Amino acid sequence: MTGGLLDFFTLEASEYVEQLDGLASRASAAPPDADAFARALRGLRGAATMAKVTGIAALAAGLERLAKQVKDGSLGWDAGTRGVAISAIDDAKILIRGVRTWGAAEDARVAARVAELERVAPQREGASARRSPSEFLAGATADAAAALLEYAENPGGAEHFTRVMDKLRALRGVAALKDLPPLGEVVDTVDAVAKPIELGHEDATAERRRVFRTAARVLLEGGDAVRLGNRPPADSPALQEFTLAAGALAGGNADGDDVVPIASLLMDGEAVQPANNPPTTAAHRFRLEVVSQAEHLRRLVHEGNHAQDAATRDRLGRELRGAVRALARAAQSFAAVEIANLFLAAERGAAALEQPALDVLDRAAMLLSAADAAPEAMAPQFVSLSELLSRGVTPLAAQKPATPVAATPAAPVAPRFVTPAAAPSAAPTLGTGSAPSGAALKSLLSQGLSGLAGLGSSTFAEPLVGAEDDVIPIEDLLFRGKDALQRALTLGESLKRAGAVPDADTLAELYDLLQLAAAE
Repeated sequence: MTGGLLDFFTLEASEYVEQLDGLASRASAAPPDADAFARALRGLRGAATMAKVTGIAALAAGLERLAKQVKDGSLGWDAGTRGVAISAIDDAKILIRGVRTWGAAEDARVAARVAELERVAPQREGASARRSPSEFLAGATADAAAALLEYAENPGGAEHFTRVMDKLRALRGVAALKDLPPLGEVVDTVDAVAKPIELGHEDATAERRRVFRTAARVLLEGGDAVRLGNRPPADSPALQEFTLAAGALAGGNADGDDVVPIASLLMDGEAVQPANNPPTTAAHRFRLEVVSQAEHLRRLVHEGNHAQDAATRDRLGRELRGAVRALARAAQSFAAVEIANLFLAAERGAAALEQPALDVLDRAAMLLSAADAAPEAMAPQFVSLSELLSRGVTPLAAQKPATPVAATPAAPVAPRFVTPAAAPSAAPTLGTGSAPSGAALKSLLSQGLSGLAGLGSSTFAEPLVGAEDDVIPIEDLLFRGKDALQRALTLGESLKRAGAVPDADTLAELYDLLQLAAAE
């Protein structure tokens, strides 16, 4: 046990014991405030667990059991119960003062007081000796927190740090941890901060030890909440301190690489000679450079849209800022000014997880990962996205594309017939008028083919054509080429945001749009 750790424990434990003493002393006729009493006992036990003062931790656990039985009515709060509680609290004060010289006398005092608490508030009969999953998780969390705090106060060598990381990774292997934010995020952040130390690249700096110290407090309070069947607090002072510590460390290690022309690295008089037959084009190299980065950015944007607790949002903000900067540098290296400007403008909004910035970045990443065009060909689209970002408008709100409507065939126009005029029974006169019928047609037929010769040049009625506005080419009602692809991407985004399983009609529309996009 180090001096710094004992100093911290003495101050914290003394404060908890004073709270317990005040609550028990004032509770003469009625039990003390159950919530305040339990909260102070949990704090005392947690502080003792982290400092590895097992005797005081056992004493606090016995007092917790007594307080719980008083609260549920199985143990009355009379003079005897109150006397046992006050005696245990007084012994805790003595033990805290003697923590630096702990010996056989302190062990005997703890054993006697724990035995007395066991007689007054015994373990429940039939209680399972096997720990529940919540108790196991709380115990593993306390062990990891104690190891982190000890290392933060007195960082040792590689072997010491390996033991610390073993306890942290044992906690990381618990599947339930991911469902209990912010514990999972805290463990992941600590693991990332510890990696350079573990690999021997960096020492345990004051900034890294601050992250370990604040993480231990978050883990401890989260473990206590899990033990009681609650969820870890998502916005406690301990979590805020941890977020600040992790953010300060990330800010100090921000990637600030500069992109400079390669010609500036050459000696005076030298020049860059382009290859006569380069193996790839500039557009292909650009695509190889940015596609994987764009896909990574889209994943971070998706996680950012669903982040709830402060630790997760802080971690995603840092990762989004790094991903945006990386894409901006890649675009600058290919002289894609419009693309680089968009990412540089979105950096601040990405770090704060602002919704317009996330939507614009998602659209930009989609363009980069899906398009085969050269950077200059995509420049107009990125200029438009930059304008939307400056106005705080999301791409979906700006587009609002119309849903394609299946072409409905127009109702057929009823033909207009001209009533045939009376014709002589002899040979009808062919010309403008109605088509021959009845006796007139029979007379024509009686004359043979010569009688029908005039039908080819005769006009019986003018063709009826509807109004010009009523005739619409079906191609005008369908998406084609890039319009169809854009509509398919928009539809896919709406499905992703809705989070629902698409129905058969929506899937059919999506397939039709893809076919229309591929046809041109």
